[in-house]
Amino acid sequence: MTNSTEIRKNIELVEEAYEFMLAYAAQGRADEGAGPDGAHIRTFLTQFSEATDNIINELDNLPEADGTMETFIKTAKTDADTVKSVLAIMLQKENVSSEMVDNANGLITVRSYLTALFFIDKAVLN
Repeated sequence: MTNSTEIRKNIELVEEAYEFMLAYAAQGRADEGAGPDGAHIRTFLTQFSEATDNIINELDNLPEADGTMETFIKTAKTDADTVKSVLAIMLQKENVSSEMVDNANGLITVRSYLTALFFIDKAVLN
């Protein structure tokens, strides 16, 4: 599998997890176990984290990594580390409420990371 294919596959996994997080946040669940999708939030948080690990590992292999994109990649990695920390905090909690996920979704770092991934997908990997 090429570097571009691997990164794109993991970006899709992040997008899928984030879409689930948006839907989960909108449901107003006080208790993670309420309803049929409650327990799935942990699956998607884990998916987001694992895909982020894979992306971090591949960023240095981009052809532009040693030149024009050095600062961009450094910032994307810093954002990725922060996002992984946020995901780890939520996964350590006994209960993952919609409000907790909503607040995580709203973090500027999470948005910055997602936007960086979209830029990588559409501008760097083309």
